Amino acid sequence: MSLGAYEKGNGLFQVSGTGKGTSSIFCLKCREKKRDGLEVGAISTSLKSNQAVAEELNRISRHLDPKIPSCPNADCGSNIGNVAGSVKRNGRTASGNQRLKCGGCGKGFTSRPKSRKHSKPHIDIQILKLLVSKVPIRRIAFLCDISTKTVYDKIRFLYRQCQEFSAGRERDLESRAFRRMYFCTDRQVVVSNWTKREDKRNCDIYGIATACKDTGYVFAFNFNFDGSVDAEEIEKDAEAIGEYETPRHHRKYARVWLRQEFNEYLKGLPSKQDLPVGGSLKDEVQIRTLADQKLNLSDSSEHFDRTNILPPKGVLIHNEYTMMAHFFLLKRLFQNTEKTRFFMDLDSGMKAAYLSAFREMVAEGNSDGFLIRAAKNKTVDEKEKIVAKFRKMVSIMSGVPLRSLTYQNIVDVSNNIILERLQKPIRIPKSPEKWIEHPGASMAEPKKMVAAITDVERLDREHQANLYRIATLAPVDRFFMKIRRFSTYFERPFTSGTSKGRTWYGYSAYDPTMYTMIGEIFRVYYNYCSEKKTGQTPAMKLGLARGPVEVKKIVYLNNRR
Repeated sequence: MSLGAYEKGNGLFQVSGTGKGTSSIFCLKCREKKRDGLEVGAISTSLKSNQAVAEELNRISRHLDPKIPSCPNADCGSNIGNVAGSVKRNGRTASGNQRLKCGGCGKGFTSRPKSRKHSKPHIDIQILKLLVSKVPIRRIAFLCDISTKTVYDKIRFLYRQCQEFSAGRERDLESRAFRRMYFCTDRQVVVSNWTKREDKRNCDIYGIATACKDTGYVFAFNFNFDGSVDAEEIEKDAEAIGEYETPRHHRKYARVWLRQEFNEYLKGLPSKQDLPVGGSLKDEVQIRTLADQKLNLSDSSEHFDRTNILPPKGVLIHNEYTMMAHFFLLKRLFQNTEKTRFFMDLDSGMKAAYLSAFREMVAEGNSDGFLIRAAKNKTVDEKEKIVAKFRKMVSIMSGVPLRSLTYQNIVDVSNNIILERLQKPIRIPKSPEKWIEHPGASMAEPKKMVAAITDVERLDREHQANLYRIATLAPVDRFFMKIRRFSTYFERPFTSGTSKGRTWYGYSAYDPTMYTMIGEIFRVYYNYCSEKKTGQTPAMKLGLARGPVEVKKIVYLNNRR
């Protein structure tokens, strides 16, 4: 391993590992403090490609950028400087696309590529409703009396409409000034079915979503898959330019899982004997840390096995780049927000992605992050017993009968318990975080552990207690629960006893692009059309809608039929 030191700003850093693998950068000052026995956080992080982050951010945020029409005539003078007002509307085409006319040369053109006119536009609304009602594709085709190919064509159309509708509303977030925003971020893994009988391996796709803690609005649901590029072309170019001999963070295709790289990953997998059994917080942290160390993929948050394969078309993106792009997208949307608080699932890559995107706000004390590890394997009866035990404990400590407990009683007792536990936090070997067991209990999160990843000790004790107390993943987990319950594509697949770890489910996608499209369609429906018990949608609570949005207003946006 070769080492090289260089100055960066006012500090001294050192790069470790300059071969073709992953390189890390060490803070020498933090290393000295650690050697002297002082308490410090992480002293190193793996190097990433800024270009790859920018490429991924552009991919997931492209729909937010307003499209300025320009004359397709390259010789037209109006193209110089994209003169405002040089292009004007000029009616619509038979398929509903906006027709435009250049004021300079008089050339006519449309706002989007020519598309086939919908022969049955009246069933578009019905198809969207069926998609979010757990109706399989073949049943949709049967109920609407159309072919499955037509269903897929209409899904692509609905996806574009939903993207354009949400973008028109969410662009307003960039200019709105929020005093504080609380975010809940988690990941979901979906599995695409195999396409070849002779190779029955699955492709795991990771989706990351962030929801507003107070309103439940889901700001983004991004997957580490790009179906717009040709994997074979990338493989040929990577071979020609010697991509595999270049350090990962310097590669042209740093964000893409290349075939040789994926095969090397599978060969380097640690054996099951090397990993803890799992179950406790300590086991979970050690499993993630040991797997990352053995594969030399720190902050990757990707743990495949030999039952996995790359997608048959399109490319799989390194999950850390999708997560970084996701947080940079949130930073863009809330650039005028005074303070942000993030509650995230226990995930090393998610932690690194958050700190990379919000590093300036963290340094200024305007952003804080917390990791949460919740027990999700409890039965309903076990959850009810835990909640009842918690309420009884609050009653005893507050001196108020169980039936007379108020919200303030629960807050006061919870904060006092948190302050006591912060004095003696739980430490996990090889992990810099200080964990506490959350004293609260609910049916959604009956038992959870919380750890701050930013310096919250700068805040007064009551403020610290409040932040730990409100830490939750419930809003984003509620979205995941809804999409699994009401979309056949996202229902959990099953594993049979003879499948050797392989999974297959009749309703899972064969083309991973469908997860991106159905995920976005469901996100928009969930935010704007699906009413909660209060009669309000998440978009209404956030101020992006005055009332529940009718499906037809999304489907027939700009009268495109």
